[in-house]
Amino acid sequence: MKKLWTEAEIAMLHANELPPGRTLQSAHVKAYRLGICFCPKSPKSGKAQKKFASSVKDYVIAEIRRTGNVRATARKFGVSYTTVSDIARKEGITVNETSVQRRAETIVFEGKNYAWSSTGYYWRCTSGKRESLARIIYERAHGPIDGRKMVVFRDGNRYNFDIDNLVCMTPREFAINRQEKEPLYHAQCLAALTLGRLRTQINETLDPELKKKRMDKVWKSRRQKAGVAA
Repeated sequence: MKKLWTEAEIAMLHANELPPGRTLQSAHVKAYRLGICFCPKSPKSGKAQKKFASSVKDYVIAEIRRTGNVRATARKFGVSYTTVSDIARKEGITVNETSVQRRAETIVFEGKNYAWSSTGYYWRCTSGKRESLARIIYERAHGPIDGRKMVVFRDGNRYNFDIDNLVCMTPREFAINRQEKEPLYHAQCLAALTLGRLRTQINETLDPELKKKRMDKVWKSRRQKAGVAA
């Protein structure tokens, strides 16, 4: 007979803690059914890290065999990237070596280190302001740019820092350009827009006061653009 989940155990899932007596797999399944983002906290010490990794080793092996993604597997089971890499190496599992190698690289530019970030860009990882390497290279060639603008890669290759491959544009221009090149991204934007409008309509139906506040804000903005006193 299956043991039913208690409210205390569900609260532990919300706190990213594995309830006593529950397996990690059952916790992930329950969190998925409840729509909870469950990322169990991993112990800090090396000894505790190895003990925790041994308890989820079978699940880590199955996941790394299925995906080949070391970092995603480490985040899912709450263990370190190095631990997952060691398990994959000992089990003889082939992983995405190209991706791992690129993300481990550090580029030195003007005496400062720039490391690969999970956002998909190289960022300064030494002391000082955290800046994008692509933005720094573009500013050295063309001068300072508006803080609201962004530097993107013309050919989509985020490892090609040739000055002719770097383009400065606003977020709106980047979104329009990406929608023209990627039909799937365009469909995702339309779906997100439709979902947002539906959510707004539902909230305003439940609370008519929200619609009144939104319309007041719209008319206030229009008066300001037209130069009419409120």
